[in-house]
Formats: sequence, C-alpha cells, structure tokens
Amino acid sequence: MLKIIFTLQVCILFAVSTRVLASAYYVSNTFGNDENDGLSVEFPFQSIEKLNSIVFTPGDSIFLKSGDYWEGMWWLKGSGALSNPIVVGSYGGEIRPIINGYGYQSCILIYNDQHIEINGLELYNSFSHLDSSGVVKKLTGFGGAANSWGSGKNVRFGIKVVATTQDLKNFSFNDLYIHEIYPTPDIADNIHLGYGIKLETQSDTTSGLLNTMADVSLKNSTITETGHYGFWIKSLGLNGIDSVKNNQILVENCVFEYTGGSGFVPNKSQNIRVENCIFNHTGSDIDERMWKRGSGMWPFDCKNVIAQHNKFMHAHGPMDSYGSHIDYGNENVVFQYNLSYGNEGGFAEILGDNINCGYRYNISINDGYREDPNGTPWNKKGKIFWVSNYCGSNTVRCPSIGTFMYNNTVFVNDTLNPEIYFWPDVGDVHLYNNIVYVGENGQLIPTLIENEFNELHISHNLFYDSSRIDLDSDLISNALYGDPLLLNTSILGEENPEAYQIYNSSPAYGNGFLVNGSNDTTDYLHHNGGLDYFGNPVSHSIAPNIGAFNGTALADVLAIQTTDLKLYPSLTRDYVNISIEGHLGPVETTIYALNGTVMGVQNGMRLTLKGFNSGTYLCVVRYGQKYETMRVVKL
Repeated sequence: MLKIIFTLQVCILFAVSTRVLASAYYVSNTFGNDENDGLSVEFPFQSIEKLNSIVFTPGDSIFLKSGDYWEGMWWLKGSGALSNPIVVGSYGGEIRPIINGYGYQSCILIYNDQHIEINGLELYNSFSHLDSSGVVKKLTGFGGAANSWGSGKNVRFGIKVVATTQDLKNFSFNDLYIHEIYPTPDIADNIHLGYGIKLETQSDTTSGLLNTMADVSLKNSTITETGHYGFWIKSLGLNGIDSVKNNQILVENCVFEYTGGSGFVPNKSQNIRVENCIFNHTGSDIDERMWKRGSGMWPFDCKNVIAQHNKFMHAHGPMDSYGSHIDYGNENVVFQYNLSYGNEGGFAEILGDNINCGYRYNISINDGYREDPNGTPWNKKGKIFWVSNYCGSNTVRCPSIGTFMYNNTVFVNDTLNPEIYFWPDVGDVHLYNNIVYVGENGQLIPTLIENEFNELHISHNLFYDSSRIDLDSDLISNALYGDPLLLNTSILGEENPEAYQIYNSSPAYGNGFLVNGSNDTTDYLHHNGGLDYFGNPVSHSIAPNIGAFNGTALADVLAIQTTDLKLYPSLTRDYVNISIEGHLGPVETTIYALNGTVMGVQNGMRLTLKGFNSGTYLCVVRYGQKYETMRVVKL
C-alpha cells in the first residue's frame, strides 16, 4: 500500500511540475527586446534569432504580436506531448503576425519534432537566397545530406516539416495565410519549386528506418501564389513498400488558389479526408515562376481517401489539370459531392494500378475545354471521363480493379466538345447513372471505349442531346436519351449547383441502376453511400434517379407548356411584370429558390422581389388550366 501511495504522489508531482515548467512566450518586433525574459506582454522577446536559440518543451506557447513583421527562418525546436502540444499563435489584435522567410528555405521549419500547433500567421517567401554580401542565407545546423539544399536557392517553403530519424505525429495548422512562395535559382528548371506546406519523410530501407507522419490537420487556411503545390505530402525511400504510409490527414475549409501546380498532393498516405475546400485556378500561369499545370487535388499511392463537398474550379495546364484526378497506385479513393467547374483538362481522370477508386454524386459544369495543340485524337484534349492504365512508365502498364463513375451530372455547353475515352487493358470499369447533358449546337463530341482486355459494366446513363455525341457502341447499353429537365435554364450553364436538380417529369427520375449489396461503406461498387450531392437520401432497395440529384424535385410544372406568357424585365432590382396574351383571369405565381425552397406566393400581374437576396429564382405562373416556369434574376 505504501508503494502504491508513493507512486501516486510521484505521478501527481510529475504532472504538476510539467504544468509549472510550461511557459508562455511573447514576441514583438516593434516593442520587444531579446534581453527580456519574454514571459509577459510587457517584456516580450523581439527576434526570430532569439526564438531559434530556444528548445521548447511540452505545453509551451509562443505568441507573436498581431501585425508585427519578421524576416528570416524560424527553426521551431522542441516537441510537445499528445495532450500538451507546443502552440504558436498571436496576441494583441486581429491582424496576423507576418514572417517573411526572406530567402531562407522556409518561413518555419520543424525538423524531427512533433506535437505542434501553428495558428493565425501570415507567411511568404520570395526574396533572394543571398544576403547583401552575396552569402547564401542558411541556418547553422540545417543542411547536408539530411536536407537536399539547405538554403532557399532551389526550393522554398512556407512551412516544412521533416522526419529523418523517427515517426512524427500530431500537427495542427489553422487559420494560416501563405502566399508568394518562390525560390531564386540560377537555372530556370528550378524556378517553380515553391510550396506552401510540405511534409517530408525520409526513410532508409537498408537500415530498416521507416519514417512516417500521422495525425495532421490543415484547417481554415489560404495558400496562394506558390511556384508549385499548395500542400504536399512526400515520402522518400519507401518505393515498393505498400504497408508503410502516413496516417490520418485532414484538410478542411481551406482555399488553394492560383497555385502554380496542384492545390493538394498526398503521397504514400492513408485515411485522408478533404472537405469543404475551394481549389481555384490551380496550375496557374499568372507568374513566370509557376509550374503552370495541375489538377486541384490528386492522391498518389494512397489508401482510404475521401474528398467531398469541395469546389474544384478553373484548373489550367497542357497535361492533367482536371478538377481532381486519381493518380496511380491508390486504394479506396472516392471523390463525392464535389462541384467541378471550368477545368481545362476535364472532370474525371483515373490512372492505373488502382483498386476501388472513382467518382460519384458530383456535378461537372463545362469541364474539359483544352484542345490538343497537335490535333492528335485521344491525346491531351479535354475529357469528361478518362480511364487509363498509366502507372509511371510508358512501357509498363497496370490495369485497375473496381474503377467506378456513377451518379454524376455533367453539363457541357455549345462551345465545348470534351471527349470520353477508356484505354484498352484498364481492368473492370463501372459507369452507371450519369447524366451527360450537352448543348444541342457545337462540334460533335467524340467517345471511344476500347474493348481489348477490358471488363465493362456500362448501364443507365442518360445522354442529351445525343445527336451531338458520337456515342461508342458500349455507351448505349441501357442508355436513355430524353431531356433530363435540369432546372438550369442557361445555355452557357449556371455555376450554381442547385440548377442541376431535375423536375419530377424528368426521364432521369427513378430510372437509375441500383447500387447495393454491401454493408461496407468503403465497398463503393455495392454501397451507394446513402446520400446524393444535395444531402438527400439514396435508398439501398429502390432504384435511384440518374445523376447527382436524388431528392423529390419540383412539381411537374412542365406538364402543360404555353408560349403565351412573358416576364419582363428578367433582370431586375425589384419588380417583374407579367404579360399573358389572351388571358384576363386570375394569375398566381409561386417563386422558388434554385434549391427548391418556396420563397412565396404572389397574385396578380406584377411580382415584387423586394427583400429577396440577389440570385436566380424560378417563377411558376399558374393561370386558367395552364402552367409556365420562367426564370428571373434579382440584381
């Protein structure tokens, strides 16, 4: 009993001492002094050099003065603990503190340390890697074989986390603004090697040292104007080892915009979730130091990846540059409930050596506008769906298992003609329940489904207007060709996803192929996820709608159509007038938001949108025994 009491007292004393030893440090470049103790807002430290001299301990906090500015690289030394991380934040206002990496390799470096949170900072890094005397800017102790460059000459980062001696875990990055990350190399081949955040593990299979990172979150942050990727997870030395992967990666509520390459690229990682993010203008060319191509996101050699409720928009580039694409060597990757809009390469790209990977319940609007500069069919031209067996070599090809693309809604306007192309020997492909809606005018849309060594499961897809699509014979299996009656009324395509719901009278309504037969939520071929793009339930026993919408649509207002009615002006700040040729009786108008919400019912020949938010509304006008649906835009 005495031994137990003594042990308990030691544990309590240790816990108390740990809390006592943890310190809160304050840093201000405008009011601080490195001779201060840094332990209060009255006596803060001043410089990054002072921070670089400290090895922090579990529970320590470092607060940078709001609005203050520093130049140089902060090598954040010391590890926290799982329940006692080291926390970096700000104090004294709402403006982010700024660290200009000023030509060093990174604004913030974390090297073989872990359990760290970084919050509320602004980081940028594009100045010369040389100081005023022409000497390379480089921190003592950081260089050599463990770090390929050491300086910021050929590569540059906002934040770099490196694991060379051990596994690392528990990193949180929140409310960061990272921008203008460019190196200053001598040769042009390296001008694009700028990265917002990079997690890098280095392993040595010869010695048996296999390093990974785990429990990483990036939230509520913006990464923009980088030479290459926004956020990159890269594992070195693990080629050919599938069982060792980084684990538990969360990217949430982030914006990746005008990145020279892709927004987010995870490699050799598992259990990844990316949601509620915006990927806009990835593969940007607004700066000559940019890579100038890149899909919004693409996983490589990853397992268990869910990317959902994101917007992938305006990706650019002569290769890839889809809203998102699935590279090779992945397992259990699903892109679902995403909006893909105006991406040069296309909507869905899936490479080889994948297992159980694909796209479902997404909305694609005007993707795939890239024209092949050589005019070579099936080469680099923009595509709606593209499945290949490329796996890193032009001589070795790798078919996939369980590739799927179902219940997506694709809209292509008259000015575009993206292809649909499946390579030979890509394995089994499951293409179900997709709406492919193309404007009735414009160039013919080519399709080619190779049969050699392929196992094709293609059924219940709706193509309209099919006269503008050169449908491969494999695509016509159980296909539908009627107008799906999308709520969208713009021949150019609405950007609002609500416009890609359907009316109850649509041929897509209730006519889909039933995806069911498994209780395993990662068995994407036999478990439909239970929800559509809009959050409506999808049954496991009743045939679904075709396309990304499975809800109860607007009433069948198109049953009786007339051309007697006019609404003017269709763009208004307040009032809309109704004109009905030959009708003198009562008129009732129900006004709907694009998501189907009833905004109100009005009587008479004049509608008021006073008090409505700006946006597009559907007006269902009832008069006599007739119905008419018209669109108005509130400015």
